[in-house]
Amino acid sequence: MRIDFFEEFPERGELQKAKLLDFDCTTYIAAKSFKEFKGFKRQLEKINPNVEAGYWPILQKSYWISPFSYSAEIEGLSEELRACGKKHLKVLLDLEFPLLKKGLFLRNLPYFLRNKNKIKELFRDSEKFGLEILAAEYPSPTRAYQKFLEIGGISYSFDKFPNHKKVIMYYTSVMNELRSKDVWNHITKGVLSESKKYRNKIKMGVGVIAGGILGDENILSPLRLDRDLELLKNNHIDNVVIFRLGGLNKDYMEVIKKFV
Repeated sequence: MRIDFFEEFPERGELQKAKLLDFDCTTYIAAKSFKEFKGFKRQLEKINPNVEAGYWPILQKSYWISPFSYSAEIEGLSEELRACGKKHLKVLLDLEFPLLKKGLFLRNLPYFLRNKNKIKELFRDSEKFGLEILAAEYPSPTRAYQKFLEIGGISYSFDKFPNHKKVIMYYTSVMNELRSKDVWNHITKGVLSESKKYRNKIKMGVGVIAGGILGDENILSPLRLDRDLELLKNNHIDNVVIFRLGGLNKDYMEVIKKFV
């Protein structure tokens, strides 16, 4: 099993946890610009040269990427990636509704279609500009919900945009926040079905083993991480991205080493 990592807070010294890794992997590092990312990349190379760095762009005002983000930030990101990706660059596009800043739903609704088209261009032209795009997306329990995500501009189908991969945010730590286990069972069924259909294009996001920007996430225990990885392994899912690197400790590493 290939196990990679997200890291949302490299400025807090969380990249130091890469010292625990004794296998080849990629860590997608959040940064507000490509220049900032290159600084974090150099740090990571010094800490552990076996860990590859991927660029996870964070928008300064909008944070996540969606058609509800500020147009200037979407356009700026597009120009930046087109300019810096010519030598091949792994890029994580975190596609999420602006739940952190809900006012953006109304504020940027008039620019929705323009922003969505700009994001589409990134997917369409990624190969031409040397970008290996990994899109972080919500899990989808049904085809109808998947269509809703596509209309909302935070999911892009492989049929129309074949030159990217997806990481599905299958975070079982949020299961306790759902009122019905049936909902989670439907999510699991949908996630596994999509991963079987597009086996080489799907990675599974697992966690969370340390909190993110929302700050209120439940934390996955090592035992439950073990169960998640076993479930994915039994369903022939070989590519996993764990949120996030900064949560690693010897207990999590004991679990991870069983599957690498």
